[in-house]
Amino acid sequence: MKHVMICFMLTLFVCGTYAQAPVAEAPDYQSIKSEIADTASDYYYPRLLERYESFDSTLTITDYRHLYYGYIFQENYDPDWKSRDEKKIQKFFRGAKEDESKLDKVVELVCKSLKENPFDLRTMQFLCFLYHQKGDIEMGKKASHRFISIIGAILSSGDGESCETAYHVISPRHEFNILKIFQFESAAQKNVNGCNYLELKENKRGMEGIYFKVPSLNE
Repeated sequence: MKHVMICFMLTLFVCGTYAQAPVAEAPDYQSIKSEIADTASDYYYPRLLERYESFDSTLTITDYRHLYYGYIFQENYDPDWKSRDEKKIQKFFRGAKEDESKLDKVVELVCKSLKENPFDLRTMQFLCFLYHQKGDIEMGKKASHRFISIIGAILSSGDGESCETAYHVISPRHEFNILKIFQFESAAQKNVNGCNYLELKENKRGMEGIYFKVPSLNE
């Protein structure tokens, strides 16, 4: 449990760092689309994704922005994607609470799910937890770093204070993942000029709400 808390605190620390960054810029989707399709580019998607899936620690925030936002241009992109193995994962995880040897099977299923959608934030965070639960500290650190870096890419896309400076996410589900990371709860949501505005329940930071934007493939 200690390692899980370390993972969680690292996430909060890095998120706070990105949230306070002086420069935040919305993704240039057309530029990203062009660069990830260029075989001569450093951001050519198949190579970049291969590095991402191998937990390459040298990937930069710009690399992660191309990976995350470039995913909308991939054939298997689905903003409403849900793992087909979700029930199976839950079943094996319940069993692993009594027999930790079953954690390997849960990790296998979670990694399979991430092959189908490498940017499912909930599953990414769960993988971080599973590695630490197994005592595999090295893989736990790698999974945590990758998860934190994707969150950092999202937080580098705006400040969430207006529709013009909304946080860009590639799935509506990710809006609520971000809220949970910051320990916020949504009170209501509404569409404002093409953005999703999540009103927040009373919180220690005194924030009233956060704006999110899910990109359109026509952008």
